[in-house]
Amino acid sequence: MRPAYLLFSLILCLSCVDSKEIIYIVPPEEILNVDDSEFIIHQTFTKGDVRRYGVFPEQTISTNDFKNVLSLANQGLPIYFPPGYYNTSISLENTSNVTIKFDEVILAGHLQITNNSERVKINGSVTILDKLFIVQSRDISFEKVIVKSIQTQNIYEQKNRGVSIYAGSKNIKFDSLFISDTGATRDDFFKHTAASLQIHGWNDNPKNIQINKLEINNAGRTALYLTGQNHKLNNIKISNFGLGSNENMFGLDDAKTGEETVFSALWINKCNNCEIDSLEIYSTAPKKRGYSLRLDEGRYHEPTFINNIRMSGSAKQLPIFDDQLTNILVKNEY
Repeated sequence: MRPAYLLFSLILCLSCVDSKEIIYIVPPEEILNVDDSEFIIHQTFTKGDVRRYGVFPEQTISTNDFKNVLSLANQGLPIYFPPGYYNTSISLENTSNVTIKFDEVILAGHLQITNNSERVKINGSVTILDKLFIVQSRDISFEKVIVKSIQTQNIYEQKNRGVSIYAGSKNIKFDSLFISDTGATRDDFFKHTAASLQIHGWNDNPKNIQINKLEINNAGRTALYLTGQNHKLNNIKISNFGLGSNENMFGLDDAKTGEETVFSALWINKCNNCEIDSLEIYSTAPKKRGYSLRLDEGRYHEPTFINNIRMSGSAKQLPIFDDQLTNILVKNEY
């Protein structure tokens, strides 16, 4: 590790008071007495089970039936998806008090939570084959989310586009998040996928993002781009990054034009009062390929900490970029 930024950050750390706020995510209100009678197709299934309303895994899904399910979810009725593959996407827009239980579900498309949605709880395990996108929404919790590539089952027959937590997002929690094989060709389809997980938003950066366990494998471009305020990521493992094309890419908020084309395992930029407890970076890529760490500028009085770090494989030989105005302290290498 470079002694310059370590010493600089240590001085900042010793001169600052820890102001990290306690993050509390407001849970949705579950309304069990919602009248679902007009939507019932199969009465043998319990209330809230999507099969009750004509939506089954491994079958063609009626657009109208699926809208009915989302309508009930928007009214506060807890919704249950049984195990299997669903050839559809889910968009929650300007909604609140939504509870969905995914029981080992595979979504062929995307999961989007947008337009001032709030108090959304996603229980169980869901595998997303396109992307997870959150913008201008708050108080959202997930148990287990997997974003991976199965092109034969993807609704667009493409690789996945990763996870984007964008402007105006606040109070979002993942128990576990796994992202693998995010696409990175020069096609327009991947134009806005500059990182497998990108947390950013110009002048309205995300706040209070919690991830207990994060794994990113074989990222086509940068693995993790992190901006914002008061994030807590406990355990991060990154294995291989920068495996795809850097052509025809849209930029990342808070980064200078063109910087997104130089890939990093972890890129922290304008990230204030944040904490990463454990970070492990492994790479088999050529050592000339980008940075293992990119530590950009931040507010000196709101330092960000990486408590423990380990690098292995060619990641040990990859360069580390540290801005003269970085506010990041790396405490321990193990």
